[in-house]
Amino acid sequence: MTRPVPPNLSVAHLAAEAAELLRAAGAAPQGGRPGLLHTAEAAETVGALAGLTARLPDLLDRVEAFLSSEQAAGRIASPAAGDDGFAAVRTARDAREQLYEASRTAALLAESLAAATAILAPLGATRATGGPTVPHV
Repeated sequence: MTRPVPPNLSVAHLAAEAAELLRAAGAAPQGGRPGLLHTAEAAETVGALAGLTARLPDLLDRVEAFLSSEQAAGRIASPAAGDDGFAAVRTARDAREQLYEASRTAALLAESLAAATAILAPLGATRATGGPTVPHV
């Protein structure tokens, strides 16, 4: 399901919102919200996480590319007094390397979750035939 994105939200705000939603999902049941009720929900959850992680590499690559373009344009500089002028450039380079590794790791995670989703697909039918009605933690 694709939802329209409010135009006033930054990429950072959207990522923070996604993180908060994941935190809330991981904390369920809490505050009267039910946890997983059916094995089908477990399968759906893994499928949704596969979709989420499959999108992470693109976003990480976007941040990495932004840092590269800012560095190339000379807009990355350290405000620290006594800095040799290269600390911020080294920091951006190191961050880009870590983002590259994170992107590769996210892609592997997405592949693993997609495989788990395929394995769990038969459980999707259990919701129609019944299943546990007590939330699981």
